Amino acid sequence: MKVAIEPKAYSSETLSSWLIRMAFANGTDPKSFALSVFKQDSIWYKDLDRYLPKNLKLQLSKLVSLSKDEITSLTLEPLISDLALYPKDNPYKKWHYILPIGLKGFIKTNGAYFCPHCFLNKTTTYLKQEWRLSWNVTCPLHKTLLLLRCQKCNTIFSPHKLSYLQPSIYLCSSCGFDLRESITKKGNDEVLLLQSKLNQIAFKNQSVCFKLKTQDKKDFFATLHIFLAFFAKTSKYNYHLSLMKFLNLPPHTLSKQHNATFNRLNVEDREYLLLACSKILQYSVHEIIELFHEFNISKQRFLFTYKNLSPTITYISKQLSNSSMKGKKKQNNQIVGSSRKVSPKPLLEVNKLFQDIEQFL
Repeated sequence: MKVAIEPKAYSSETLSSWLIRMAFANGTDPKSFALSVFKQDSIWYKDLDRYLPKNLKLQLSKLVSLSKDEITSLTLEPLISDLALYPKDNPYKKWHYILPIGLKGFIKTNGAYFCPHCFLNKTTTYLKQEWRLSWNVTCPLHKTLLLLRCQKCNTIFSPHKLSYLQPSIYLCSSCGFDLRESITKKGNDEVLLLQSKLNQIAFKNQSVCFKLKTQDKKDFFATLHIFLAFFAKTSKYNYHLSLMKFLNLPPHTLSKQHNATFNRLNVEDREYLLLACSKILQYSVHEIIELFHEFNISKQRFLFTYKNLSPTITYISKQLSNSSMKGKKKQNNQIVGSSRKVSPKPLLEVNKLFQDIEQFL
């Protein structure tokens, strides 16, 4: 038996959003609707937007007009297959750019992000696939940072917990607050530009357009991931402050989270790390290597404990020294500084300094 009322799925809508809207259209709540379709009430503990297992996809396709392939297109599974570096060894479609939902042990992770201004338009009152990816921190339409929590009761945005008495995605599932009235902050324009380029590569099938020169999308996104991790560690432990100053990065302290990966950081921290990456992506591979040599960044400090590396990162790391002790030597089991030879500043730094003073000339 087919579902009585089936709303049309919007372009870039997530599977969970479509199911929630379908539940409300049929006069029920998301949990009860999922129980009737999938025969299990724990379906919302799974990340339906990441991928839907074949057996559940088959059950759903029998009740709606969409084919199995069309249902798959509502998830991030096609994106992961195209962009993840090792898709064949990834049966659960995990990817380090997907924002986690729910609990991991005793650690509460991110939930569903949203733009309250998008909910003001009846034709855009749905959850977008872009909001599930960690590099999206700003709404491209309204240029404000995405939100995670209700500003009245601080509950994580969880529209699948709404009841049939509150059949609107823009309501808080805990206190009923109208999330469209939320106060928002303006996003960083430079980060918004980077975010737009990443979305075009991922969703619009555009070619990679950065000075890294790689045209392999899997290589590019894996490379970006390492740079994000590098800047996260650098910011957390105040490493390489001279490099951060050279890149014109404002001071920023990451929130205290134990071993938090990029996709588990809050939106402000992710925005800052994306800003750092937008700066470094202005350089070519050889310029980055020269920059790392100038600021004495070793292979160990750059990679930390990462083992799965992209071809581009592998090439960069091979050009770096194995230790940050370069220019120092041991005498009597003590490390002493060697005299540094005075030499002209590298061209990159000279050009950067000239750009800073050019406006005053």
